[in-house]
Amino acid sequence: MMLLKINSLSHIINRTQFMTKFKFGDVVMVVSTQVDGNRKQRPALVIPDTGDDDIVLASITTTERKSKRDYKIKNWNQSGLLLGSWARLAKIACLSKSDVCRKLGAFSQSDKGKVALVWRKLYKI
Repeated sequence: MMLLKINSLSHIINRTQFMTKFKFGDVVMVVSTQVDGNRKQRPALVIPDTGDDDIVLASITTTERKSKRDYKIKNWNQSGLLLGSWARLAKIACLSKSDVCRKLGAFSQSDKGKVALVWRKLYKI
């Protein structure tokens, strides 16, 4: 365990091992730095994990989004999320695996397929 200061309060946060391997569609809880400099735990969608010390993630929010760049998660309860959520597919970040606190769950096959379609349209691939 590691002691980390978040929003001026001390919390104990479990961190994953650097070499933990994640898969596309996994939903993880990460410690992220906000625009104001505060750090808080947020859910994120694993995009690729190439097996090294970092991981590429798309943020997940419960705030309703209507952009074509965002995907409304249909089977959110199967993904380990507590509320209906949107994956922000244009809001990606590369973080150290040490910022991953735990795996929450994984997207359903249907949700993963639809995310892949949105990605193809968004990035013209």
